[in-house]
Amino acid sequence: MGMIYLKVLIIMLVLAAFALPGFALKKLKMIGEGGTYTLSNVLLYVCQPALVIKSFCVFSETDFETVTAINRLVLLKNFGISFGFAVVSLLLMLAVSKLVFIKAKDKSAARIYSYIAVFSNCGFLGVPFVDAFTDGNPLAIMYVMVFNVAFIILCWTVGVVLITGDIKQMRPKKILLNPAILASVVAAVLFFVPEINFFMIDQVKGLGIFPEYLGYCTAPLSMIIVGIRLAETPAKSLFCRKGVYISGGLRLIVAPFLTLLIVLPFAGFFGKGAEFGFEEYVYIAPVIAMAMSPAASVVAMAETFNGDKDTATAAFVTNTILSVVTIPCVITAVVAIFGITV
Repeated sequence: MGMIYLKVLIIMLVLAAFALPGFALKKLKMIGEGGTYTLSNVLLYVCQPALVIKSFCVFSETDFETVTAINRLVLLKNFGISFGFAVVSLLLMLAVSKLVFIKAKDKSAARIYSYIAVFSNCGFLGVPFVDAFTDGNPLAIMYVMVFNVAFIILCWTVGVVLITGDIKQMRPKKILLNPAILASVVAAVLFFVPEINFFMIDQVKGLGIFPEYLGYCTAPLSMIIVGIRLAETPAKSLFCRKGVYISGGLRLIVAPFLTLLIVLPFAGFFGKGAEFGFEEYVYIAPVIAMAMSPAASVVAMAETFNGDKDTATAAFVTNTILSVVTIPCVITAVVAIFGITV
């Protein structure tokens, strides 16, 4: 429990540090009107797609050997299971949040609360936790990234509708041509056909630097945007909204345990008890991913699609702080249930 708490605290401190430049620059009036909108577009349309490519197509030589040694059909099956768990858990949380906030008077704020309840910070926070629990097993980490792909697809469909309140935003052409979704398709092709994965061909391996560096910008850039919004948000409005705490309870407590209830029957049938191998982590990854704090993209999405920016900032900041307490408790429970030694 102590080590898990320390890891959560360190990651949250890093998140806070990423937000400081944006906060300071805005207070010093070095970022003008439209700055957050521009940065949000760079994050959502450039860095997020690059992160998907980097996660599935750029490996160290050791990790690449580990990944390619596994039968492609086995991996496809496991990825399908992980993706299925992600979609089911995310959509169930959407249904739960809609029921909870159905009578809310402020509909724009309620949509932000639902977004908070549904979407977690599964990429930046989920990967380090799975990495710690599996001693850096690249396949286990990739199950979280498969969850992240489901997150991206639903974020750019259901998520956009939640932010805008306009179902017309969910147009097939707009969805299919979205850079993040296109990147997911390209990443899947290159991953399952490693012979054409030019990022891992020795002669041109340096090309991998492009998606790798852009992908690494995702977390810092998202938090810089949060920092800018914090500088624009009155302090008293951050912690004084009832809906913020309700959405936090859904995100930090209900979501992971609902996902656990979905996963457990399958883990009991397919798993091997406490002897977890790379296949069995397909059941752990979705639970860990859903236990994370709210997705930082809520602020960027609210900025890009003209949603309730103040509510997005307040809900993200408040519940990220609360997650320092909840994540260790949830992860400890998950570790005990699955019999994993951390």
